Amino acid sequence: MKFIFKIIFALMILFILSSCRKEWLEEKQSVKLITPTTLNDMELLLNEDALQLDARGASEIACDDYEFTTDQFNALYYATDRDIITWKSMEIPKFGDKESDEWDLSYSEIQICNIVLEGLEKIQRNESNKNQFDRIKGTALYHRAKQHFNLAMTFCKYYDKTNAASDLGIPLKLTSDIGEKVVRSTLEQTYSKIISDLKEASELLPNSQNDPTFVAKGGAYGLLARVYLFTDNYVEALNSADSSYKYHNYIENYNSVNSAPSRPFSGFYTKEMHIYGIMRRQIQNFSVGTISKELYEMYDQNDLRKTLFFRTNTEGNPTFRGSYASRQLFTATATDEILLIEAECGVRLNKLSDARNALNLLLVNRYKTGTYQPITSTNNNELLDIIIRERRKELVTRGLRWQDIKRLNRDPRYTKDLIRKIGSEIYTLPSNDSRYIFPIPQYIKAFNGIQ
Repeated sequence: MKFIFKIIFALMILFILSSCRKEWLEEKQSVKLITPTTLNDMELLLNEDALQLDARGASEIACDDYEFTTDQFNALYYATDRDIITWKSMEIPKFGDKESDEWDLSYSEIQICNIVLEGLEKIQRNESNKNQFDRIKGTALYHRAKQHFNLAMTFCKYYDKTNAASDLGIPLKLTSDIGEKVVRSTLEQTYSKIISDLKEASELLPNSQNDPTFVAKGGAYGLLARVYLFTDNYVEALNSADSSYKYHNYIENYNSVNSAPSRPFSGFYTKEMHIYGIMRRQIQNFSVGTISKELYEMYDQNDLRKTLFFRTNTEGNPTFRGSYASRQLFTATATDEILLIEAECGVRLNKLSDARNALNLLLVNRYKTGTYQPITSTNNNELLDIIIRERRKELVTRGLRWQDIKRLNRDPRYTKDLIRKIGSEIYTLPSNDSRYIFPIPQYIKAFNGIQ
């Protein structure tokens, strides 16, 4: 890990040298002088494009939303990608000089946030700078929590409060010290820190932001709702979702979206996004594989998502085109996810009326005008089935399906074995298999002996 953080720190220095004050370009500068010292420096650092990236690409291609022909499968450049797609091996390798995105990208972003947070400790917050100071601190805490959460979703067991105090979490990196000995926390410690960072961020951030590359309260509460949902804390997930919706309640009516362009949603098209966030990995899912026919057939003809999210290729197979991030896969939170969290938590807490209201509010904006029939079910199990189904349909390609499968596999009603057929070969991933947890890359363990 020390080796990895040395690489990260070197990259940070290069970034700072290229982005901030001119005098930092002088030779033989002390490392201390390279550290950002003003609020403007720190704001520039937090505006780095890398902070928009979420490294959840490996789990995305491993989920059941994709199909691969023999030609598509064989055309993959890396054998390791083929191994992940067929669940033969979930090891995420080092590609020559290019480090694994899932691990190193996340920790490089965490390092940026720690540098900023430590810099803030040396600046006195006062009446004249308090708004900028709080915004910067809240933004750094949000991004640090986001990346710790991404790592936990990929490299850890699903959170179970019964075992969380003993299950292994991730190394929590809370300082910029590259010489610090890093060990794995427990899963309980991991999620406690993620939650505390997001709670503090939600208090510090402004009510709204004009620029979609910056996060505001709605986004912090939105990510907090996602975290709570994935820890089965439905009360707090619902409270956080309600808070998110209070600050950010825009819903896109898909009847107003033009389906003619190849990408109906451009980079900053919809105000549903809390913040611009995209997936990063070698495989770009717009061009690899096709959408599962099982998933595609879930959309009926009056569901506008069927045409806005997908197109069929020359072989008649559906491919995805409906990302909120245009040619990239959108991964951040947005109003639609918040409504689905409200709906699911409402059912699980026996607040069926609230659950139906949230679900119907979303879906009436997804169907052709005049065709949507509101859901009126008063049966908990039936309503939960609908919500779980709509969650998969609405949040396709957002890097959440793998984690949803992990949590739902613990419920006998939703458990499923994943099956992938490529040519004449059939591959299976049984429910609750250990391969749902990606191993920490071997080259990381080799450097520091991390458990």
